[in-house]
Amino acid sequence: MIDKNKKFFIIEKNHYEHTTDSYYVYDRTMYDLTTAVKKLLALDTLNEDKETTSYHLQEVNFSMVDKPLVLTKDMEVKEEQSELPF
Repeated sequence: MIDKNKKFFIIEKNHYEHTTDSYYVYDRTMYDLTTAVKKLLALDTLNEDKETTSYHLQEVNFSMVDKPLVLTKDMEVKEEQSELPF
């Protein structure tokens, strides 16, 4: 059974010969599984450099977060702090 609440990122991996590989969250968007697979297949189909660039799915997991961060009064940015000194 598919959990319709699960969300996924599409991860773009770029492989380099002489340095470490780099990973990016494609489009910085979470997708449901159906949409993520459709986009992943489209990206893979359009990808002309399969040796260097590949795409993967990564489930978005919020299990490490117990509750949302609550901002307090002392965390507010003061107006005089909002301008940069240079």
